Amino acid sequence: MNRTDSQTKIPSAYIYLGTFFIAFSTLALEVTLTRIFSVITFYHLAFFAVSIAMLGMTAGAITVYFRPEWFEEHNIGPNTAKACLAYSAAAAIALTVLCLLPVYFIYSLMFIFSILIVTAACSLPFYFSGMVVSVVLTKYPLPIGKLYASDLIGASLGCLFVLGGLELFDAPGLILLSGAIGIISVFCFGYRSLSLRSKRWSIIVLVLLISGVFVNTVSDRGFRPINIKGHQETLTKYAVEKWNSFSRIAVDEGIERVPHLWGPSPVMPADSTSFVYQMTIDGEAGTHLTRFTKLEDIQYLRYDITNAAYYLKEGSESACVIGVGGGRDIHSAILFGVRKIVGVDVNPIFINLLNNKFRNEANISNRPDVKLVVDEARSYLSRSDEKFSIIQMSLIDTWAATGAGAMTLTENSLYTVEAWKIFLNRLDTNGIYTLSRWYNPQNLGETGRGASLAVAALFELGINEPAKHIAMLTVSKLSTLIVSKSPFLDRDISKLKEIASSLKYNFVIVPGELPSNAILRKIISSKSKEELFFNIKDEPLNYLPPTDENPYFFNMLRLNHLSEIQLMEGVHYGNLQASLALVVLIFSLFSLTILTIILPLIYRSRIKNFIKGKTFWKAVFYFSLIGAGFMMTEIGLMQRLSVFLGHPVYALGILLFTIILSAGIGSFFSEHLPVTRSPWKYVLPAFAAIAILAINFILNAVISSMITSPMLSKIIISILVIFPVGFTLGFFFPMGMRLAKSRSPEETPWLWALNGIFGVLFSALAVFFSIYFSISLNFYLASLCYATILILIKGLSQPSTG
Repeated sequence: MNRTDSQTKIPSAYIYLGTFFIAFSTLALEVTLTRIFSVITFYHLAFFAVSIAMLGMTAGAITVYFRPEWFEEHNIGPNTAKACLAYSAAAAIALTVLCLLPVYFIYSLMFIFSILIVTAACSLPFYFSGMVVSVVLTKYPLPIGKLYASDLIGASLGCLFVLGGLELFDAPGLILLSGAIGIISVFCFGYRSLSLRSKRWSIIVLVLLISGVFVNTVSDRGFRPINIKGHQETLTKYAVEKWNSFSRIAVDEGIERVPHLWGPSPVMPADSTSFVYQMTIDGEAGTHLTRFTKLEDIQYLRYDITNAAYYLKEGSESACVIGVGGGRDIHSAILFGVRKIVGVDVNPIFINLLNNKFRNEANISNRPDVKLVVDEARSYLSRSDEKFSIIQMSLIDTWAATGAGAMTLTENSLYTVEAWKIFLNRLDTNGIYTLSRWYNPQNLGETGRGASLAVAALFELGINEPAKHIAMLTVSKLSTLIVSKSPFLDRDISKLKEIASSLKYNFVIVPGELPSNAILRKIISSKSKEELFFNIKDEPLNYLPPTDENPYFFNMLRLNHLSEIQLMEGVHYGNLQASLALVVLIFSLFSLTILTIILPLIYRSRIKNFIKGKTFWKAVFYFSLIGAGFMMTEIGLMQRLSVFLGHPVYALGILLFTIILSAGIGSFFSEHLPVTRSPWKYVLPAFAAIAILAINFILNAVISSMITSPMLSKIIISILVIFPVGFTLGFFFPMGMRLAKSRSPEETPWLWALNGIFGVLFSALAVFFSIYFSISLNFYLASLCYATILILIKGLSQPSTG
């Protein structure tokens, strides 16, 4: 029999259940919004979804702080239920605005107007759910540890729900479904107190939301974004549209056209045509699927510089294609007579389309000499014992933010020294690895960084003269880097010169010779890794080879050289936009944080005496520090696991589920331990600080020793490593809330808001620290946050001196 609380007249089980479902729905909505933002605008604004969520939830908590009379004994149940209903309705409003309004990062009044409207609309559901969670954690007279556990466990399962839900529904449909789930909380909190009118509205909203999910599932005329990265899309434009947690793939109707080549040779026959399906990833990056019935259909691929390396390996034994997409590079390997081909793609949508919808068009899955694998290429090759004559990676840059948020791109882990060592080790004795990237002789950018990465990886393999192992051909805006595991032979160099001459390519790096380009010359001429770093450390762009500690290959900006590169085009301009967006976001969040602290203090003049006491300020710092520390730990773990697990969906799902669930369990157990008394209140912060430092070093060791282990083993060890840290961190919020309630219970909604706003501020800062410093810095700072609590906890445990 559930006990009934004497104040609320609601069985406690209903309160825990309502808390679970509102947290479940809110987290699901937040992660799904990240996916929507990655489609309608560029990846660096996808993180905006997280900020919007915390902005709304903080505003909701502050409202509870300013209007305590809305949630008193006589009205707390029905008003909490009404807030849940408003949350569900607001989710549909937010989706409608996102589908109709353009959000494109340009410096214009229209952009500012769009951002303001989108921010207001998308923060609205979180405003109401923030009110609900704040009321639950600060107003209901139930054990705070159990309430917070319900919140965190709901949030952890909400994350898994998104990862699975996006396999069944598109992102707009999943947002509507998340809103519908929120209706469950209406009836939990409104148990026996909800008016007939509120019940009717709840049923109406539920029916409308479920109807929207159904229409989106069976029709292409439901909710769809019509403004994608600055251009409008017709709702019925595509032959296929698929969503998952990686991306949204849209396939145009096929047409007969001049074939698409990334780096076309000037001598390609002008009358070439092919039947092509354009495939778009998150509205920007693209790939193509060509109808293939006979070799003549794909002869044009001989004139694409991305395939230059195949001229050295024509008729070879085996090839591995990293990033299958629409199958272009698989067709290239077939064209050049490779006898065994393995194609690896992290996105199951592409493999599914090639195996089913376009099976007979692409004619790839029908062939016994081709194997398609759904996996992250680095992870797959690290576990494989296969050897290949050629490994090809052409223009792998989806620019799609994963569910983990902006700047956490699916392809980051492919462009590190550690990854390239794996690729080179999977080559046979005379095998070659080839990479194609964008090129500009006046501004080398990623071409230069790719060369630096190749040199560093060769040094790591014990090769002392990388210059003899590297060649590069260019044409127009594209370069193809060719890295040989063995030194290039004279006949290979002669063949490359013949290719360059006949196809009108530029031979910019000749094996064993110094390039004419000054930056490439500095890179190729390096005799050691230390000399490589010294040669390029002062360049305006960051050409240093990325590592797993700092895997951001595509971000080459140096903060102290921004004035020298602000006019650059291409990827650098995108980097600049992304960095500026991140800086603006951090500044905005910092300003919001200050306002969150100052405005309530001005408004609530009755706490002036309390402000004078040390206890008050120690409570402020306590909740701010645990918000910042938890978020930096979470971001650091997410980035570490992205490398270890390879598959970004696994990294997001395992990390968020494990750390939030374990924190929820820790919160639950805090009810059974005297955490506010000595020695627990001192042992816990010290243990947390040490554990955060330890997990950074443990994960580094685990990644090194288990990178080739089966995926199931990696997942199990990840959970075992993360769980104790999350369990420990789960004690701090309920511990602080108990101490705060014993001193000034009316201030607890504001303290909850501080915890949230510092969490979102440091989520943006954690990304910044990882990009421009290292992932490890987040662990060091998080450890410092929890260590600082040792200074605060004694004063927080004592009565106010005001």
